[in-house]
Amino acid sequence: MFCDRKGWQELSRTCDGKARKDRLVVRRLLLGEGATALGDGLWFSMWAVYLTSIQGVPAATMGLAMGLGGGLGLLAALPVGTLTDRLGARETLLAVTVLRAAFSLTFLATHTFWPLLVAAALFTSMETAAKGTKVALVHLLLPERDCLPVLARARVVQHLLYAAGAGAAAWVLSRQSAAPYHGAVIVNGLTFVISAAILARLPHVPPVPAARRQASTAALRNIPFMAIMSSTALLALCWALLSSGLPLWLKEGTTAPVWIAPLAVLVSSLLIALFQVRVTRIGQRLAGAVRASWRAGVALAGCCLVFAAAAWPAGPVLAAVVVLAGLGLHVLGELYYVAARWGLSIKLMAHGAQGQYQAVAATTEGAVVAVGPALVTTLVTGAGGAGWAVLALVFLTCSLPVAPLCRPALRRTATGSVREGSPA
Repeated sequence: MFCDRKGWQELSRTCDGKARKDRLVVRRLLLGEGATALGDGLWFSMWAVYLTSIQGVPAATMGLAMGLGGGLGLLAALPVGTLTDRLGARETLLAVTVLRAAFSLTFLATHTFWPLLVAAALFTSMETAAKGTKVALVHLLLPERDCLPVLARARVVQHLLYAAGAGAAAWVLSRQSAAPYHGAVIVNGLTFVISAAILARLPHVPPVPAARRQASTAALRNIPFMAIMSSTALLALCWALLSSGLPLWLKEGTTAPVWIAPLAVLVSSLLIALFQVRVTRIGQRLAGAVRASWRAGVALAGCCLVFAAAAWPAGPVLAAVVVLAGLGLHVLGELYYVAARWGLSIKLMAHGAQGQYQAVAATTEGAVVAVGPALVTTLVTGAGGAGWAVLALVFLTCSLPVAPLCRPALRRTATGSVREGSPA
């Protein structure tokens, strides 16, 4: 049947209203992400100095407590992911964000090992849970074609506001009194409160009906998904590569100036802000996400070999040029890694269990991020060029299982036999 003119006008108004609603949702998601990123940039740029110099925690004690606490905190992501499916994604993310605000203030009372261990575990638990719940919420709020582009835009906002927070931390670190440091901790908590207020204005996402609800261990029992998330999570070592490995390598293994390390972080952030949305488009389809994981591994492996080669030039200028060439490969690898990670985790998760599947993705990545600095530092400082070769081998091989494990899903997608309620 053909619609008359009145019918087409009605349809047009409906479509326009839906588009305006989606734009408003995206705007609020980005504002909420920006608020938390500002606090994160402030806190993560100053927490080590704050805990040791202001709170009086010995450096060794601080490192052990934060490391163990962070590891324990990862365990909370899976139960929170199950709650996301049972209670609703918006409500769960709102509760997690409020708890992040409360737990961030516990660092004001940490002067010894045990209180710091508890504070780190509580704060990390909600930080990791928020990552998975946020992806599930975006997937449930928006059409699937818009999910990855919005996540990419959120990452751009995150990088820009994180840099602003780091700039504020630089001012705090230049102060001699304790008051600016304590004030910065409180400001960090307030950013989560602001984010929660923004999230509360998002549309309600109904929880998964009991009839369609997956078992609370469905994601853990999905062996191919677990294997893919665990193997590709090793690509997250790219962040420790830049934050821990490169500064030490510049200082001990090359003639290049050490100040290239912070410059590399700045350049990397700017390039990611420019290109993340464009590169993320490759993950819109499962086959593209598989290719992105392979490209990420190759680029990051090449980055490690180029960084190792920076030890050969005797002159600082040539060594710096080699390091910057490696940085270009690093940026490329990180861009493709993020696109692959989102694409794989979203395309392979089961409908009705988005929360717990994204919790698995957040937990596996969080575990690698937690051990990354120690692993990269040990390899780079202990083995030099051979350590970089080991890291290159890890990057090159960790994405190899992805294509074989995704082959059944790719086959079902090609034949159109993927059904709602089952993994892709």
